[in-house]
Amino acid sequence: MSIAEDKKETMARHPFIARFIEHGNARSTDGIPQWWSEFRTQALRRLVSLDVPTRKDEEWKFINLAGLTGGEYVSETDVSLNLDDDTVEERRLPESSAATLVFANGRYEPGLSNVDDLADGVRVTTWSELREAGETAILRDHIDIAEFWEEDLFYNLNGANFEDGAVIMVPRNQVLETPIHILYVAGGSQDADHAMATHPRNVIVTGESAEVTVIEEYASFDGGCYFHNVVDEISLGANSKVRHVKVQRDSKEAYHVARNIVTLSQDSNYDSTTVNLGAALSRSDAYARFDGKNIECTLDGLGFISGKQVTDTHTAMDHALPDSTSYQLQKNIVADRAHSVFNGKIFVRQDAQRIDSNQLNQNLLLSPRAHVDTKPQLEILADDVVCSHGATVGQLQDDQLFYLMTRGMDEEQARSLLTYAFAAEVLEDIEVDSLRNRLESLLMERTR
Repeated sequence: MSIAEDKKETMARHPFIARFIEHGNARSTDGIPQWWSEFRTQALRRLVSLDVPTRKDEEWKFINLAGLTGGEYVSETDVSLNLDDDTVEERRLPESSAATLVFANGRYEPGLSNVDDLADGVRVTTWSELREAGETAILRDHIDIAEFWEEDLFYNLNGANFEDGAVIMVPRNQVLETPIHILYVAGGSQDADHAMATHPRNVIVTGESAEVTVIEEYASFDGGCYFHNVVDEISLGANSKVRHVKVQRDSKEAYHVARNIVTLSQDSNYDSTTVNLGAALSRSDAYARFDGKNIECTLDGLGFISGKQVTDTHTAMDHALPDSTSYQLQKNIVADRAHSVFNGKIFVRQDAQRIDSNQLNQNLLLSPRAHVDTKPQLEILADDVVCSHGATVGQLQDDQLFYLMTRGMDEEQARSLLTYAFAAEVLEDIEVDSLRNRLESLLMERTR
């Protein structure tokens, strides 16, 4: 049976999936090499047999996807967004003035981007530019269809539909001092039933002993409803280091789903911080695969949500070999009737001795109606390990508020300062000063 014939049965069962099968089938094949076409076809075929997750699925038990899956999405190829330099300027980072890639509704905007004077051999480009130049072959070995993701609906939606995304390749022994800023700006529809969907796919590759800092940011232009479905595939060479900061500031009517797939080699170091502030519903899955020894990996995060926002963070550290360390600190601030979910897994395989892994999820409730579900997990099959996990859920302490109020603050100021202090531990590790200062200012505004 063909994909088109299968689509009829899928439409009756899951119109949400069928629409994206239709989008994938309609996408242009001009300039697409055979391997890319085969990758897209495989994703389309897998979509036919997949279901929309429900609360009966363990990985989705705490959230309701009806709002996301009920809309009739249009392709980003059918929607234009006219950005000008003034609109983008306020979102630029001074440290990245020579290395900024701008995307408007998923489409690369070379006129608003700037990639100048980078070190020899460093490539900061996009899928669309490589496609136009006939050079997409350099990406073939960095597109993963790991068993971990084969049955994932959103990974396959991306695989069947992605057109563009950032490509960063840092060769052996190159230490890139300039942070690279990937800026996705989206403008949504006021009609939530006909929102735009975009499927960015970003690739970051480092050679042996290379080093790079990447800021990946999602921002809204005039609000509205839209759907970002993102895949990041990151591959670290031996003894290389990647600092990765992701900031999600989408419209509060938008949906944001992200898969962050990291493969680490011998002696490499991946240090990431994810900040979730926007979207009606955001779901972030990060999977770190340890393919060598003496690896260090950090997956930190901060969520600050209010109203009826929902943020769901899932992570997995997969220690397959010995002598590595992993760390995770996930903090969530939940106000009004918002809902935060955290599920962190640490896998230590049988041969992975001498692993040191620490995971902590801390949650601050600013309202009696705020809701948190947290589920830290350890699966350890080795015996010579040091692993810990923990979770806390609490409110601002009366004695701390009282102390600050006796020092001259009113209650609102005291609450704001304590909330900021709770989040600052995550933000202070961001080494790009302008970004850290911007996020700190935004956080202070929200806590007033």
